[in-house]
Amino acid sequence: MLLLLVCANVANLLLSVAVGRQREISMRAALGASPGRLIRQVLAENVLLSALAGGVALLLAGPLSAWLGSYFARPSVWGANVAREAAIDFRVVAFALVISLVTGLIAGLLPALRASRRNLVDTLRTEAVQPVSGPRRYWGRRVPGVHDLLVAAQVALSVVLLVVAGLVLRTLVTVRVLDPGFSYDRLLVTHISTSSTTLEVAERERFFREVAERIGEQPWASAATVADYPLLSPHPSAELRLGGQGDPVSLVYSKVIPGFFEALGIQVLQGRSFVAGDTVGAPDVAVVNERLARRFFAGEQPVGRRVWWPGANEGADRVFEIVGVVRDTKTRDFLTEPEPTVYFSYPQHAYPTGSALLVSATGDPAATVPLLYRWLRDFEPYLAIVNVVTYSDVVRGFLYTHRMNAEMFSALAFLGLALAAVGIFSVMSLAVSRRTREIGIRISIGAQRGDIGRLVIRQALAPVVLGLGVGLAVSFAVTGLVRSLLYGVEPTDPLALAAGTGVLLVAALSAAYLPARRAATVDPVTALRHE
Repeated sequence: MLLLLVCANVANLLLSVAVGRQREISMRAALGASPGRLIRQVLAENVLLSALAGGVALLLAGPLSAWLGSYFARPSVWGANVAREAAIDFRVVAFALVISLVTGLIAGLLPALRASRRNLVDTLRTEAVQPVSGPRRYWGRRVPGVHDLLVAAQVALSVVLLVVAGLVLRTLVTVRVLDPGFSYDRLLVTHISTSSTTLEVAERERFFREVAERIGEQPWASAATVADYPLLSPHPSAELRLGGQGDPVSLVYSKVIPGFFEALGIQVLQGRSFVAGDTVGAPDVAVVNERLARRFFAGEQPVGRRVWWPGANEGADRVFEIVGVVRDTKTRDFLTEPEPTVYFSYPQHAYPTGSALLVSATGDPAATVPLLYRWLRDFEPYLAIVNVVTYSDVVRGFLYTHRMNAEMFSALAFLGLALAAVGIFSVMSLAVSRRTREIGIRISIGAQRGDIGRLVIRQALAPVVLGLGVGLAVSFAVTGLVRSLLYGVEPTDPLALAAGTGVLLVAALSAAYLPARRAATVDPVTALRHE
């Protein structure tokens, strides 16, 4: 789409240049040059310019692609950033050169055809005496109906890019304010493993509990907790039976230690959370989230009900009493709705060698990362520590695609808007230049300078309004194709449509202002001598 906009813009500029060369081309025709030869000459000039532009673009493409690959490095949700590879090879060079040449041919074809079809006598006569007006309202007799159609095409394409950019920007704003259900601004997470230590299975529960308690006593941490899997990561599911009736259902579950909900700011809505007494030998207990409570215990009190885990106790069913209901949290993915989830008390289960350690920092979480790593290394030198990261970085990893889409489409929309503004400015400058004598006559017979300025503005807005109408119609048809890039925003979002239209109108008025100001300040005496 941006390439089409560039073609329309270049064609408009080349057409303006061709208008200034009409006398030269007519003289060549008078000296015997055939229309085919004139077309070949104009096209050859355009192709040469396109090839030079393509060569310069290739020289800039190397460092620019390296910068873009680094800038759009995809952050791994649970690891380091992964840079995008954007290597320039023979295929890229060939494609760029072919596109440059084809663009030059397409953009230069219309000016070349117009130049070869000019009436020789009319051209030489009208170059001697500038016309007052022409059959077209906007641009005069020289370029009837061509410049305004090209401007309208540029405006239409620019509107589509602006609307799409508005939609993806609205999506980015929407996902940035999503609430995962827990406080993550100062939260850090890492995975620690005791596989390289001499700890026995029975000692792991004490070890993980001591790690959380000792870290919570540090000045740089307000709380610490342990879970089998961190939030916003792949979680296991199990076939559980609720209330002892019906068939088992597949539910997400997580094993957490006492203090988990308090450390993460997850509100307990009913009953209680896990306590220190919920260990091996005590009655098995579970906590469910509110989505599970609403779905499976609608209108009933979930606290006190039972959860059956078939085959969990050496082949026999294991029964857990629901002791509390907590607020919904996004368990597996930041961009999906919370799932029905069951939490079990970690101390009532055999600890694996590794678990997730979550730490709430008192200050800047990024500055706390090395402090936490150093403390863990001092506490247990043989402890395997994997990826100490902040949850803000984890969330940014989930938002990467939406951020990249927003920035990419915004850049394309800005380029499209700039090209459309340049097109409007160049066309209006040409119109004012070609109608200088007419403007002088209007001023001489009493036209106010403000009237002249408004006349030019109206002429500039005519193709802009046409382009806006076409662009909005195309936007309604095209935005459905980008539905997969959106989140919480409809493709026909009125705010995005209004913003795209408003930005384009402001740019069009700004581009037409200087030509209108120039027309309003024309000296009538000088204008009447204009040729």
